[in-house]
Amino acid sequence: MNLLRLNIWRKCILGGFLAAVVLMFAIDWGYHFNVGHVVRLFVGAVALWLVVDRL
Repeated sequence: MNLLRLNIWRKCILGGFLAAVVLMFAIDWGYHFNVGHVVRLFVGAVALWLVVDRL
């Protein structure tokens, strides 16, 4: 995937997903996060990606 050829919305989706995953595990919120949370975030990002694709 060539990131330079992606439009701004797709760059925001990828950046937001990566930032959310890193921050979820880096910051101690007092809550135990697991892989299921990452899967749900991924499904949400894919759904948003498909919505942006329809625009």
